[in-house]
Formats: sequence, C-alpha cells, structure tokens
Amino acid sequence: GAPFDPTFMLSCAVSNVICSIVFGRRYDYKDKRFLSLMNNMNNIFEMMNSHWGQLYQMFPNILYYLPGPHNRIFAEFDALKAFVAEEVKVHQASLDPSSPQDFIDCFLSKMEEEKNNPDSSFHMKNLITSTFDLFLAGTETTSTTIRYGLLLLLKNPKIQ
Repeated sequence: GAPFDPTFMLSCAVSNVICSIVFGRRYDYKDKRFLSLMNNMNNIFEMMNSHWGQLYQMFPNILYYLPGPHNRIFAEFDALKAFVAEEVKVHQASLDPSSPQDFIDCFLSKMEEEKNNPDSSFHMKNLITSTFDLFLAGTETTSTTIRYGLLLLLKNPKIQ
C-alpha cells in the first residue's frame, strides 16, 4: 500500500533475462556477484548522465587523460568486462560445439570455425565487447521502457 521505486527491481528482472540469453543462466536476486554487477551498471548509468559523463561522451580522447570524477567510470567498466571475461572462460572450459547453450557458446563456436581467417570479426575482444554491449545496453533501455509503460498506466487508470 506504500509507494516504491521499481527501478532496481525492473533492472534486475531485465538483466536476468539477458543473462539467460547471453550467459545461459539466471542469477538469484540475492546473489552477491549479480548484485555487484547491478551496482556497477547503476554507477555507470549515473556517471554517464552527469555533466562529466556527457563531456566524456563528447571528448573521450581528451578527458581520458584529465583528472576528475569521470575517471571512476573506467573502474566500473573494467569490473563489468572482468565479469564477462570470467563467464567466457567458464564457457570455454565447458563448450560443446555440437550443442551451444547461449550467445557465448555460439560466438565461441563461430570463433573456432573462423580461426584460420585473419579478417574474421569473431575473436575474443569482439566477444567480450559484444556481450558487454548486449548486457549493458539491453538492460537499461528495456527496463526504462517498462518503467515508462508503468508510469503511463499509473497516469491512466482507465486504461490500466
């Protein structure tokens, strides 16, 4: 009966769906690694929406070398990429090319197919970056869209 902010809950739900597609498994909402991951993402979005974050988006080559609070974002990005890289290592160890279970398995299989092609886009850096992008961009846009839909429903009880 009391008001609440569904932002974090929606982000967790959306992230878990993306995790099931990308990593092949869902996380418990109390899992420390998952909560740390969600915290990293929230910090990134918060920083990217600040004045420093907007300046960084316009002038990344310059601001990369300047001191300021925008530099914290690099640590957050590194933490997320480390999480993804760890998941990739786990997938490499258990990969069955005849039965891919998720996005990472499919990408690893394609990497193996094209290992002799020097112009292939299927390499480790692209795998980590693509997975990172799917996870980060997919979570924010989808949860924001659902939140906006909930707001519209609240403002229009007859349609609700």
